[in-house]
Amino acid sequence: MRTLTLNHDYSEALLDFLLQLADVSTWQSLGSEAHAERIDPDTEVTVKTPMPKSEMPSTLASRLPADAELVEVYMIPGDVIGDNAEIRMTAHAAGVPVEIDALIALVRNGSGTSLSVRAEISSSIPLFGSMIEQAVVPILEKRLADRLAKLEHF
Repeated sequence: MRTLTLNHDYSEALLDFLLQLADVSTWQSLGSEAHAERIDPDTEVTVKTPMPKSEMPSTLASRLPADAELVEVYMIPGDVIGDNAEIRMTAHAAGVPVEIDALIALVRNGSGTSLSVRAEISSSIPLFGSMIEQAVVPILEKRLADRLAKLEHF
């Protein structure tokens, strides 16, 4: 298992930022397909993002279907009490033997929000799992860092 951590600060207030993440149009503007389902009081957002083979290491790209996509599921809290919130996220891609489990911690920071992501990347493939995890971490780190930066402009 590999661990990835990223941090980012946003100017939006905590509740406004959570509402933005629960809005499918936010994800669509980032080039993803999104669907939201209200699970009172929370919102489950499923995000599907194409995974171009050109962004994958050749060992993974050769195993991916032509229309490969990353499927992320976010559980966004609807009733936040206090100055912090947590979002749980899981992700997988068909044809890639990797699971991603993440905890996204949000903390009110003055009038803005500080975000911290801790993601665990694991592969179920015996013997070669650690090599697959090692290959996926830089790809995931780049995609996640890009997405976190783009969320600042909404």
